[in-house]
Amino acid sequence: MLLIGTRIQEYRRDSGLSQEEFAEKIGVSRQAVSKWELDKAYPDLDRLVCICGILNVRIDELIYGKQESDTNTEEDASGNGNRNNILHMKNIRGARSQARLKMIFYILAVLCVFCFVVLSVLLVRNEWISHTDKNENVRVEKVYQQYTKADLCYLDENGRKVMNTVWLDVPGIREGDYIECYTGSGQDELFVNYNAGTIIASAIITVLFVVLLILTRLEIRRMKKEDKLQIILEDLEDKTTCGNITEG
Repeated sequence: MLLIGTRIQEYRRDSGLSQEEFAEKIGVSRQAVSKWELDKAYPDLDRLVCICGILNVRIDELIYGKQESDTNTEEDASGNGNRNNILHMKNIRGARSQARLKMIFYILAVLCVFCFVVLSVLLVRNEWISHTDKNENVRVEKVYQQYTKADLCYLDENGRKVMNTVWLDVPGIREGDYIECYTGSGQDELFVNYNAGTIIASAIITVLFVVLLILTRLEIRRMKKEDKLQIILEDLEDKTTCGNITEG
């Protein structure tokens, strides 16, 4: 992970500059410097060059930290080529990782929506105190799958047949069985007495998927920031290489 903000703060303090003084030299606000040092934002290319000049530090050292340097002050063509190849491979791996994370993010988003729907249905269809107007022995007309949906049939006050599709957590239920349900004041809806464990488990699974979705999103944002800094570093290296060729 590129902790450029921590290094900016370290070199700024070593230079004896406050955030206000440092911001004035660069031409930005103190709040901008604070965001950089907290890794909430990154300086653009021009300001990054300006920061290196003020702090008297190399661009690669500011981004990646201190590394073992070669005794030669100039790299040969093969060295530059190897460095560019390494950066290119890093970019390819980073792009593939982002693509995988985005796919996981979309899958988690679909699962979150599904879990929200299931939890909402359970909460709305659950037999609360306000729903217990009338107790009914309701006939099971059709079972789609155990622990899932079933068509339930009952008669209202006028003797009309009312059909409702609800989700059941009753094991071993079969077509033709009767189960105890509750009807609302209008007798047009059924409410089921779900087990507390069913509602709690659904809520926990929903929260878990939401947390995973948020963490995946934060990781994607972090990788995008690293890619941005990688592009800045490549641009600076290209400019340095061109300058060395021109001087030569």
